[in-house]
Parts: sequence; C-alpha cells; structure tokens
Amino acid sequence: AMPMPEETREAAETAMRMQALIRNTEDEEEKREMRKMQRMANNESYEDYAVRWLQMASYPDYSAQEKYVMFLQDVFVVSRDKVQSTIRLYEHQNLLRMSGMRAYPALAKGVSRSPAMIYYLDLQRSNKQSPNENFARELFELFTLGEGNYSEKDIKQAARAFTGYRVKEQAFFFAKHQHDDGEKTVFGQTGNYSGDDVIDLVYRQPAAQSFVPREVIRFYLTEQDLPEPFLRELGRYWQAHDFDMAYLLRKFFSSRAFYAPEYRGNMIKSPTQYYLGLCQDMNLDVCPIPSLVLNQLKAMGQPFYSPPNVRGWVGGRHWINSTTLSARRRLAQRIFDPLDEDKLNADDALRLRAARDAGRGEFLVSEERLKTIAAENPDYIVNHFCKYFLPVGPTKSYRDQLVNHIKQGKRQKEKLVKEVLLVILQSPQYQLC
Repeated sequence: AMPMPEETREAAETAMRMQALIRNTEDEEEKREMRKMQRMANNESYEDYAVRWLQMASYPDYSAQEKYVMFLQDVFVVSRDKVQSTIRLYEHQNLLRMSGMRAYPALAKGVSRSPAMIYYLDLQRSNKQSPNENFARELFELFTLGEGNYSEKDIKQAARAFTGYRVKEQAFFFAKHQHDDGEKTVFGQTGNYSGDDVIDLVYRQPAAQSFVPREVIRFYLTEQDLPEPFLRELGRYWQAHDFDMAYLLRKFFSSRAFYAPEYRGNMIKSPTQYYLGLCQDMNLDVCPIPSLVLNQLKAMGQPFYSPPNVRGWVGGRHWINSTTLSARRRLAQRIFDPLDEDKLNADDALRLRAARDAGRGEFLVSEERLKTIAAENPDYIVNHFCKYFLPVGPTKSYRDQLVNHIKQGKRQKEKLVKEVLLVILQSPQYQLC
C-alpha cells in the first residue's frame, strides 16, 4: 500500500475547514479568499502526491504493481479537474491498488462507491426523481461490456439502481430516501435491483467474459486484436475462476502469446512509462521538485491524473507528435544537465534536501558514471547500451555508426559516450516496449 502523504491529509483537513467556513460566511470577499486558500492547499497536495506516487512507482519492488494500478486507472477513469480533491484521488487509486486482484465484479462494486467516481460521473446528483445516466452508461461501455452489448433502455433502468449514492464527510453514504426502490428491467431481467445487483447481472452477459481480457492485452502486449479463439478461451477460463483478476493476469502472463517475438517492441511507451523507465534504466531517483517532473509529463502529453475524457488515454501512436516527441527528447537531455540549485525557491530546496537526507539523491547522470563506462572498449560500450536499452536489436549499420563516433572522436571520451547514450535514449526504438 502507499501511505497517505502527509500533505494530502493536511490539505484535506484544510479544505474541509475552509468549506465549513465558506458555508458560514456571508461576506463575498472573505468567501473568495477562503476558496483561493482551498485551491492552493489542494494544488500543493496534488503536486506532493503526484511526485510521491512517481517515486514509489519507480522502485523495482513496486513498479509491476503500480503499472497494473495505471491499467486500472485507465479503465475506471476519474480526473483531477472534475473530482477537485486530492484525497479522493488518493483513495480511488488506493482502492484500485488494494482491491485490484480481487474478483472484477467486486472491484466494480467498490468503484461504484468510490467518492472520486461518484463526483466524476455525477452520482452525487442522481436521485429517484431524476436518475443521472452517466455512471450506468460508462459501467456498461467502458468498465465491463463494451459498446454494442447493451441498450439505451438498459442504461436508463440501471441508472435508477444507482440513485442515492452520495459522499458524506469524504466517505460513501447511501441516501436511502433518494434511492429508486421500484422494479427495474435490465438485460431482460426484472426485479427490485440495487446497484450491486446490476453489476451481478452484467457478469451474466457473454460480452463480460472478453471485455477486460481484451483491455489487458491492449495495455500490456499489443494494440492489435489477438486471434478470437485465444480471447474466447482466456475469457472462459476467467469466468470459470469467478472473474478473479489475479488468475486472469497469471494466465495471460504465462501464455505463449505474451512471449511471442512479434509483439516485442511494438508498443509506444506512455509518457509516464517513458519517464519511469528512464529513471529505472539509468538508476536515477525521481526528482522531488514538482514543477520539473510534472511539467515534463504534461509536455509529453500525460499530466498526472488528468485524462482528456472518460475514455482515458487513447495511447499508441497518439502519444507521439512533433510536440510530445520534442518533449521526450528534452527530458532525455535534462538527465545529463546539472541542476542549478541556486535558482530553486525555498520549498523546492527543502524538498531536495529532504530527498537527499532520505538517501534519494541521484537525480542526474554524473560525470563520474560516464567516466566509468568510458573506460571500456567502444564496441563493448555500444553493444551494452543497445542490449540494455533497446527492446529490439538495431541494425549493424546503426551500431557501427555509434562505435565509430566514439572511436574517431577527438574530444574527451566520456563526452562521446554521453552523446551516444543520448542518441539511443532519444531514438524511436527507445520509445517502444
């Protein structure tokens, strides 16, 4: 689990105090000032939380777990702008982390009670007089079944089952008097269904067997559709094991398809994967200065917890355009550039000092590291770099050019090694996984 960052907790408490004060204040100028303080507290906590999550996700002991959390966040999408509370974002992510290996129907039920999801899909305003259809629609289309496997009537009837879902004091609250307890007909079945009952009905539909396995394949292996018999078999096994996510992942990751050579180096890394992979590959710590890290992710096209819409990140070739590719190249360059600590503000200087005191101070590639590798033979250096950094081996011509750059250079060898390394980290091949 990821402990709740102290700044997140403090901001939540500040925000609640501000909200209570705003309700009890009549002066509009005072209200504006309080709202400003509330926004500042939330922004500071968001930045602190984002950096702390990136630090956790960069550690090898947690990286596989947090990549799976990223997958679930791209299914059960919420966004910072709509949720407007860092503590709700944290709790939503932690729900996915702690319950993500359970049976998927149980996870979906938990997500329906997530305060972040309730705000994001407007369940907070859904009542028996006016059921809001947003959650029911996305439950079917984006969480469980996929487009074309439900009707508009199913959405309207299911929306009634989720009325009364509320948030009270930062926790889920069921407002029974706002819930529609009449009979509903969903997928041709009629009963006095609750929200949980609707999710149980979903998992009696044939399409539920293949939707999540297909999403797993697209996230971890390939954007191409695998042969339908493989997908059907994977879905049947998953259903036979009560839609258990731990089973599904074990089955998929141990399949021949997952290790097929044609799927090596065929997916473009997301900006977050690119950044964290760069940190891991170069054995660097995540920089604790929010403006440096979060602005880089934004420039590459994936600001933390801010997907473009309810469908989440489209990914694939959409990650790469002239602007985002330039941002990736700048990021690779910056890990070699010295940090001008004299220009840091007091808060950033404090963050940097605290990180170093905690033993996390390798934010950049030092000259000493370059000198160490530069002592090796040029052929060994290039072969090592290509094997270590690239998912698919380069052509002989590409490799020879890099070797010759080191051999024929007239400058310090470590500078030539740095240039070769930078070429590899900025190359199209390094963007792939």
